[in-house]
Amino acid sequence: MNATNLPKITVVTPSFNQGVFLETCIRSVLDQKYPKLEYFVFDGGSTDASVDILKKYSSRLTFWTSEKDRGQSDAINKGFRKATGDIVAWLNSDDFYTPGSLAALAEAWQSRPGAPFYYGDGVRVDETGREKSRFFSDGVVPFDRRSLAYGLNYILQPATFMD
Repeated sequence: MNATNLPKITVVTPSFNQGVFLETCIRSVLDQKYPKLEYFVFDGGSTDASVDILKKYSSRLTFWTSEKDRGQSDAINKGFRKATGDIVAWLNSDDFYTPGSLAALAEAWQSRPGAPFYYGDGVRVDETGREKSRFFSDGVVPFDRRSLAYGLNYILQPATFMD
């Protein structure tokens, strides 16, 4: 992957006492091996194994902290304020990216520059990570402002990236 024409992607992970899922989440981002990645993890002062996991990956994270905060939205907003990427997203600590997700995003960004956001398919899994179903059974649903305004939930948060 030639990094010259790729967008810089910022991913923010909010977490609190999610040690059971956190390493899978972090690895799913780092294992993308995306060359222009900025990755922040904001932990709300966990008392489980979360801090040990963050220390384990600290050399590969752009920034991480573990301190009391005002919840998930506060953590996400802290990350977005630090973000310098062309594209930003948040990935909750109990979610993960499938292989190739960031490369596919970069390709979409290159083919449709200036779109306000990009979204894709997702996989529903159980607590062990075993696939239960795909979010879109017949491929990604095209954007429809009217459907979105009337509450059709077809944009999956972990598969959404904002320009």
